[in-house]
Amino acid sequence: MFLHAQIQKFSGWGLAMNTLKIDSSFSIFFDAQIRSSDEWSQTETIIFRPGLAYFFDKNVSFTLGIVYIENWKSVGMVRDGVTDNRLWQQLIVNKPKPHRILQHRLRLEERRIPILLVQNNELVKSNQQFNARFRYFTRYMTTFSKAKTLSKGIYVAFQNEFFFNTLGSKFANNKVFDQSRTYAGIGYRFGKTLDLEFGYMLQYIEGKSNTYTTNNILQLSSFLRL
Repeated sequence: MFLHAQIQKFSGWGLAMNTLKIDSSFSIFFDAQIRSSDEWSQTETIIFRPGLAYFFDKNVSFTLGIVYIENWKSVGMVRDGVTDNRLWQQLIVNKPKPHRILQHRLRLEERRIPILLVQNNELVKSNQQFNARFRYFTRYMTTFSKAKTLSKGIYVAFQNEFFFNTLGSKFANNKVFDQSRTYAGIGYRFGKTLDLEFGYMLQYIEGKSNTYTTNNILQLSSFLRL
């Protein structure tokens, strides 16, 4: 008989996603995130993710970028920030229809997972091992307006994302499946350049052995397009 240990969390995430158009083929992509720890008690993660996107056409793009992540980790009685730098590549395919749009996003991340040690009351990374993680994301948006495209007004969004370890799973949770994120939200489009959105996300994370975490997240997002 196998016993499963569950950890349940409640947190808040803030997301700012920005796209700056250079010309008809290239754009600069940049997103910044801040995430709280359980019960909103303190900051747990800060993310900066820039990239350069190439558009094959208006609905298909490929992006290459880097990401800087600062995570606050605890080992014993020591809590310290741990830096994580990654490479990432993604392909986005949009399927626009009247009153709605469906987006598919395929993302690959290359990262190094360390063992954390305590030295001089600080956390030090040791024995970093390579891990590649594949992420499949879908997002569906629809509007209450009768217009064929959403130019201004209220919309609703639903999305799901699945994470899979493709290489080096033994250095993560020793499983192919890593986590999932399911989200529903409501937003307002102020014009062609800005959306604001608020929603709820359920994050499910597979841990090592028979442990798993469910994280109930309230998320506030902004989407800027220039």
